[in-house]
Amino acid sequence: MHQKIPERLRDDDFHLIMYSPPPPPDRNTPSTTATVPRRRPSSPRRHHHDTHHQSVVSMTSGRYRQTSDERRFSEDQFDIINNLEYDDVDDGLIDHELVHRNREALVQQLHSSETAYLESLNLVSNVFLQPLRKDAKQSSFAFLGMKKMVCTEREARWLFGNFDEILQVQREILASLERRLRIWGPTQIISDVFHGWFALLNVYQSYLNNYDVAVTTYERLTRYQPFKKFIDSAHKDPSLKGATLLSLLQIPAGCINRYAHLISKLADVTAPMHPDYVGLLTCKQRILQLAEEIKPKVDDADNVDQVLMIHQALVGAPFGVKAQRRLVLQGQLSRLVVNSKSTGEERTYFLFSDLLAIVRPKQDGKRTLLQYKGHITLERARVRALGSEEAGGQEYCIEIVSSYQGVDTLNTTYMGTSQTHILCTNSREEQEEWLKQLETVITNLDRAAAKAKHCMFFLGCVCVKRVPKKLTHLFSLLVAASRRMAQSRSLASEGSIRRLGGSSKASSQSSGSTGGSNTRPGPSSPRR
Repeated sequence: MHQKIPERLRDDDFHLIMYSPPPPPDRNTPSTTATVPRRRPSSPRRHHHDTHHQSVVSMTSGRYRQTSDERRFSEDQFDIINNLEYDDVDDGLIDHELVHRNREALVQQLHSSETAYLESLNLVSNVFLQPLRKDAKQSSFAFLGMKKMVCTEREARWLFGNFDEILQVQREILASLERRLRIWGPTQIISDVFHGWFALLNVYQSYLNNYDVAVTTYERLTRYQPFKKFIDSAHKDPSLKGATLLSLLQIPAGCINRYAHLISKLADVTAPMHPDYVGLLTCKQRILQLAEEIKPKVDDADNVDQVLMIHQALVGAPFGVKAQRRLVLQGQLSRLVVNSKSTGEERTYFLFSDLLAIVRPKQDGKRTLLQYKGHITLERARVRALGSEEAGGQEYCIEIVSSYQGVDTLNTTYMGTSQTHILCTNSREEQEEWLKQLETVITNLDRAAAKAKHCMFFLGCVCVKRVPKKLTHLFSLLVAASRRMAQSRSLASEGSIRRLGGSSKASSQSSGSTGGSNTRPGPSSPRR
């Protein structure tokens, strides 16, 4: 028989009873089901209880039996909470924490990369730059022939450029970053530190302008035995960890792109409500603009590295690397023999900014070498596309007529008979691309030659005009004096001739009157 709810239990007391923890079961009473509704049911299967079954809640003051209607009422309340997707975890707080962690990770990545970059710059200065400068100063005071200089001071400037300025700038950048990190927090700003960097990054413009000179100077000095010996000894330094001077000199070329990547990501992960959001967006725009301005120079530095790698792999080439040489195009082409109308073996062609090199790749262990097979000088050359009738049935051919042929080891050209080369491509698109690039290279070479000729003429005129007025006056006086001396000499010679002529005539007359001989007078002495 069911007990009724006491009238002294109000609704508030009912809720307190429902949410109070159940007491331990009494061992003397029959086992009953004590069910307490959960705050967040883990499964909807709890609704399949029999509606006719009655739950019993044990209380310390007595027994309270809950009817099925009251049970259904309490569970409906929790169903409303579940339908509202109630969650006791603050998602906004988690998102804020994730944003802070992302910012923290990017700032730490910037600091670690900056520290590693400065270490590489210090290695260049301590292992290579300072010893070379010290050797150059000591060798300059040594007697001639006593000691061979590793490199001159001028060559050191060509090799390292404004490396000292970059080293000083990066020390200032790292110091400013570390000062800010000492007071770092979730709402700390860092855009003001970045703004102070932008004025210092102009040193990389000068470094990239000198990059081709530095690389070609390094390649030329490695063929000089004292420098090669010094480099081989320096590369054994354990602090380098396998790095070379050339690889360390290539690192500063990518510094601006590294800043653009990290600062842009830091601006992207910063929340709009953060106090540094607007400042980081401004820094992102400035660093991306700087990276876009410097991109042509960075691409040119990459091209210089590719040219150096090709020259280092070349075997038997009669020419060396030049600072002005760039790689324009490369591909697999075959040469058409004009007389036999047959194509030769397919070769690798490298179109540089001043010549077309022909090589054949070969393996030397794990290294790929490029065996030199010839080259075509493109200055004052002519190029055109050939039809299949002119090429003996071969399609997609290009004719190159060189004005002269031959380049010696000193990079000086010598004149020779013009030669005709017919190259076969594999498709119409490839033919058009090679033809376009060849015409561009030839046009640039002819334009540069004409400009150089005009500059030589202009410099000659300027040199004449820049002669000091005192020297010009002195030169005019010397010319006038030489003219007067020449005139005086001519007048003196004429007077002597007249005197000599008069004396000879008088002597002949006296001899004729006294001796009366018919002897023929001899020639006068001045004529003799």
